[in-house]
Amino acid sequence: MKKQKTKKQKIRGHVIRIDIAIILLVTAYLMFAFSNIPFIKKWRTIYIETAMTTMSHQWLATMFLPQSVIDEVMDRYYAELEKQQKLESKWKDKKEVKEKAKTEKELFFETYWELDSPSVRNYLSAHPELTKDGYDHILIEDLDKALGLKTSEGDDVCVINTANKLLIVGLSGSGYVGKLAIVKDPSLVYVAKSNRYGSWGQEVGGFCQTNNAIVGINASRFRDIGGHGSGGIVIGSMIIDGQEFGSRPKKYGMKFCGMKSDHRFYISNYDPNTVTDYQWGIEGVPALIVDGVRAIDTSMFMGLQPRSCIGQTQSGDMHMLIIEGRLPGYSLGGTIVDCMDILIRYKCYQAMNLDGGSSSIMYYKDKYITRSCSVSGRGRYLPDAFLVKKAQ
Repeated sequence: MKKQKTKKQKIRGHVIRIDIAIILLVTAYLMFAFSNIPFIKKWRTIYIETAMTTMSHQWLATMFLPQSVIDEVMDRYYAELEKQQKLESKWKDKKEVKEKAKTEKELFFETYWELDSPSVRNYLSAHPELTKDGYDHILIEDLDKALGLKTSEGDDVCVINTANKLLIVGLSGSGYVGKLAIVKDPSLVYVAKSNRYGSWGQEVGGFCQTNNAIVGINASRFRDIGGHGSGGIVIGSMIIDGQEFGSRPKKYGMKFCGMKSDHRFYISNYDPNTVTDYQWGIEGVPALIVDGVRAIDTSMFMGLQPRSCIGQTQSGDMHMLIIEGRLPGYSLGGTIVDCMDILIRYKCYQAMNLDGGSSSIMYYKDKYITRSCSVSGRGRYLPDAFLVKKAQ
């Protein structure tokens, strides 16, 4: 017959189990906080960068990790930003190649090379009504991705709107989803400031409606005076039609990016003497791609966040990228490296990271086509936005 445990023995068993649990937790904590095992070190860096690069969640790092460990990661982070001060776009021209005359269809797939895939070719062949007015008037809107159309890179085709020189691609990766708007005419992309700039911002949808734009994403970082979310003033430069509207505090590591009259997108350090050279420009951090070369150390900038980026290919296409994040079960967010990889894959030659977090959002026609982690789900009130003009 099995001997029943005494009350004392039961209590002792509970104490032993609690002691073991505490030892395991302490061991796990010490491993996470101090281990140099590459896998653990990578995820510790991701955790610290994710917390410390937000405005309101830094406590997730400072409460649980020693300051010395946080400082080690952030010192490397700021050292990488310091290296960026030497970066400047030079724009090496591609060699002109004389080509034979091409059909309208051949020119379409050359211009929209991203659509040169079996699924798109087969779909257009099966639906001749889409091209009956020419390849400049194709309109396919498949935001639910029901048609199964894929780009040449294997991503989902969400919008083909050739009248507006526009393609929108649906993205998914390890733990994130997002969208990439590709605008084939760089003259259609511009920066707009809030109609109450200096006191109150607008949501991206409001920018699009006010300016009759077809696509909009968030742009500059901004001051949240009093913590009210007014979004009235940008941090850094904001140039519109050769005029400076921004406020330029000394913000560590900021890089300037903007469009000159040659319709090329340049990345440099801000120079007040060149303001009139730009159609538009803002400041962001960090630069991602400069003259086709990755601009950051891929072992850093690993925090998982909602992201926004803008860039341009060597042929002039403008890229507007949104990665959704802080939405558990749907999209946790992406790293700066994820953004850089996506843009390189789509032939970006210059690219800049923009304000992210709850500001990151994309609007198309009359609705938001990405989700924001903001309380409203529509992003925040912003001092400016990147917009795409509607075709005339």
